[in-house]
Amino acid sequence: MNDSEPTLILVRHGQASLGEADYDRLSLLGHRQAALVAARLRRNRPAALVRGEHLRHRQTAAALLESGQQVMVDPGLNEYSVQPLLQAAAARADVLRLELPPPEAQANPRAFLDLFLALFPAVLDAWQQQQIRCQHNGSWAEFSARVEGAGRRLVERAGSGGCVIAFTSAGVISTLTALLLARDLGWQRRLNVTLYNTAVTELCFRDGCWHAVVENCVEHLP
Repeated sequence: MNDSEPTLILVRHGQASLGEADYDRLSLLGHRQAALVAARLRRNRPAALVRGEHLRHRQTAAALLESGQQVMVDPGLNEYSVQPLLQAAAARADVLRLELPPPEAQANPRAFLDLFLALFPAVLDAWQQQQIRCQHNGSWAEFSARVEGAGRRLVERAGSGGCVIAFTSAGVISTLTALLLARDLGWQRRLNVTLYNTAVTELCFRDGCWHAVVENCVEHLP
């Protein structure tokens, strides 16, 4: 990272508790992942730390707060809810020509995670194309506009040459990265479902536009 370049470091939360009653908290592995990404990020000198409101965001960011630096909370970094999108898509599966996972997958999503990841780009596409309605999440346009607003605030905090580290989720990271790099929605969907837990995506502003330094990087994990 060049100290004269505004830089955004977008960090996905550690592994959450998929398949449990309370998904929105880190698993034991998630806490270990958070400690490892914190060790990597300490070499940066962030002008600001920002996170979404979810517990998994707070727990992931907490590993980096031993220095006493405060973390700001931005609701614009909150993730959409996956389950309502899946339910909305399932209700129109015939029209959308979706092949839904078997009933046992709903009871044990961790064991059938690959099936859900294979299905989810089509669900996202249906949401983005206004083929499904999801009252809980609102429209894709509303979600994207919220993320874009959060991105503007991150850029403002970075100023003319600072670094901002943001802790959030895959949907937010993929959407904001696609917006800043001027990528299409197909690219966004692919990144959305392939982001690893605690993956680091670093973007810098140079020569009048944003560039990716690293995307979906987990070199800090064993």
